[in-house]
Amino acid sequence: MGWFSGIFGTNRAQPAGNLWIGADPEHLQPVDDPEGLGGYQLAIDKLIREEAPERIYVRSGDPGDLSMVRKALEYLSYIGGEVGVAEQIPEAEVAEIFGVDTESYRAAVADPNGDAGAHAG
Repeated sequence: MGWFSGIFGTNRAQPAGNLWIGADPEHLQPVDDPEGLGGYQLAIDKLIREEAPERIYVRSGDPGDLSMVRKALEYLSYIGGEVGVAEQIPEAEVAEIFGVDTESYRAAVADPNGDAGAHAG
């Protein structure tokens, strides 16, 4: 992808260790918070405030280190009312972070405004 990716804005060549978030898995934005000191919380809050997404997608640029993805999901669970999707982590683990069973989590992802979404958080 090289320097063309920087010019044309494709985010498939994600730098290692970064957290990426967004309302659309094809258009994630990087979060500059490598130590997890709260920048990810501000980025999530801004995304919610500005876009009011049905789902919040989180991804790590380094599939070997998903710690920031887990922190982001834990924050989403803490604030409640949001459906977090992390394709790099098994659904059962994401559901556990949100305090729901896997079927309820799947239902919330399929229909964030449905009844299952009331159980998140």
